Amino acid sequence: MAEPRELEEARRRLARAESDLESQDGLKWLAEGLGLLEDAIAGGSTSAARTARNLAATYAARIYEKVGRAVAQDPQLPEPRLEHYFKVVLAFDEVRESLPASATKLKVAVVRALIDRYYEGHPPEVKRRVLEELRALEPDGGSVSGA
Repeated sequence: MAEPRELEEARRRLARAESDLESQDGLKWLAEGLGLLEDAIAGGSTSAARTARNLAATYAARIYEKVGRAVAQDPQLPEPRLEHYFKVVLAFDEVRESLPASATKLKVAVVRALIDRYYEGHPPEVKRRVLEELRALEPDGGSVSGA
């Protein structure tokens, strides 16, 4: 039995997104591919939904790992790149059940790095207050290191 067209198209778009993740086009292809997977999960056959979940989990793991590595390796990533990475990881909220266990920690790490950029030159107490607000949003009560 042939794979549904929406899954074939999702594979194409996700492959393009992964290969060009740093660009706005890559982000667009990611969002479109994930949207097609979400459609298959919500309205496809049991087999198509299972395949779509597996594809979402596979791409989420690979792309989250790639973004996580970039953020961890370069503490001085420029603000536009961090903002782009934040949009990339948020795109996966479409298929939330397929996210890796580290998803929230990565989102917080990206936001924490953005806070460092946004609040550079501001009084330390202002930055500290924003970081406290971020910790309050974390599901584990703020045990993610940093600040």
